[in-house]
Amino acid sequence: MVMHSDSTALHVAPTKMTVLIATDNMHESGFIGDSLANLGYEIKFCEFDGSTLKGTPVISPSAVLFVFTDYIEKTPLIITALKTHFSPCNVPFIGALTRPGNVDTSIFDSVIFPPAHITQIANRVSSIIRLGQMEQEIIRRVDTLRESFDIDYALSDEVLSNPFRILFIGKATPDFMVIINALQKKNVEVVAAFTSFSAFDYLHERTFDAVVMNALQQSEPALTISETMRRNARLYHVPTLFLVDKDTFQDHDLAYKKGARDILYSNADTQEISGRILELANYHRIHDQLKTEFGSIGGETCIDAPSGVFNNIFFNTHMKRVCEMMKSTQQPLALLAVSVRPNAQFDVSQERVSSAISQVGTMLKNLVRMQDITGRIDENTFAIAFPGQNHASISPVLKRISAIVDCAAFDSGDSENGAFTVSLETALIDMMPHENSDTLIQSALSELKGEPVSFTKISA
Repeated sequence: MVMHSDSTALHVAPTKMTVLIATDNMHESGFIGDSLANLGYEIKFCEFDGSTLKGTPVISPSAVLFVFTDYIEKTPLIITALKTHFSPCNVPFIGALTRPGNVDTSIFDSVIFPPAHITQIANRVSSIIRLGQMEQEIIRRVDTLRESFDIDYALSDEVLSNPFRILFIGKATPDFMVIINALQKKNVEVVAAFTSFSAFDYLHERTFDAVVMNALQQSEPALTISETMRRNARLYHVPTLFLVDKDTFQDHDLAYKKGARDILYSNADTQEISGRILELANYHRIHDQLKTEFGSIGGETCIDAPSGVFNNIFFNTHMKRVCEMMKSTQQPLALLAVSVRPNAQFDVSQERVSSAISQVGTMLKNLVRMQDITGRIDENTFAIAFPGQNHASISPVLKRISAIVDCAAFDSGDSENGAFTVSLETALIDMMPHENSDTLIQSALSELKGEPVSFTKISA
């Protein structure tokens, strides 16, 4: 197989996360590309004509999506070639196969089986990119702990050790029971809730890797349950799947709008249905486990106890590794510096002010992605690094942070004057090609203070 690269991209710095769609069907891929573009990704295409893959970019994308119709059996060869082409970047490969083919699906990091809605494909790509970023950042933090702090941190293998737990909601129709039996044969723990009331009791009392809802006869209450779960922070990421009648179900677009992650046709092969359920369950299990790892890694050696963010020593040390990795893989990196000041017309004790600033630090950490790195630079200053992101993609995050902190009130300990607020000063910059971690951090702090950034400060 021959690959023709897009040489015009050789010296172009990436501005936002890119999804490369490898395809032999540009018509079908165009609709998927539009849906991904609406999620904020830059879309590139490389087209396969049976022997040549044309338009392969030089710079590694955030993910490669395969949309193949005629040459599905050629995908293993193409994946091997692209992995070599994009080395050393560990790019996830996602298969959106438009027809069954004699292909070992294990060559993909994730597979979306037909029939698949465009929104489902776009959501899956976005989820796999996010999961990959989380895994890469966890590995970087473990490496920093080991090499710079002499701390060996072992990642948990809980993902593989416990059976999946699936919640089924709805009437015990024959089609439903066949799927339940098939999953139980695969050592999956299945819990059945016959009403929405009992379903929410289960959801609030226990944890599940996926929720499957019976929508064979009507779309409700499946639509309402899915929408309600999306509005709950604890249940937001739990995947919901609808089991429907292919001939009568009309609410595909609405189902995905309400938060469905997949729609299952009851007349499909039972093994295919159970496979689709477990694909999403496995993703959620890994995502949930990584959340736990992010919450526990570091310990008192690396954490600023009052705020729960990284202390200055770990932040500066780890940023060296992050900057080197982003530069080696030609990925962007945005850095946000935040200064917190009390905003009160009366005297507030230093203890109360310090407590408020620490609470703001906690809020900052909780308002960004888990793979973003939040550190406390000094008493009043925090910094957040956004691997794989740039100024433009982080601007909405900055607006959200400002809006929420502006509404926060802090206890002054003075019953007469009541609570006080804080104000934020921010500086958001992108890492430039000539910068290292020290100059990047110094550039952000200088901009925060309104100081001119000298040539010596930004020299590599």
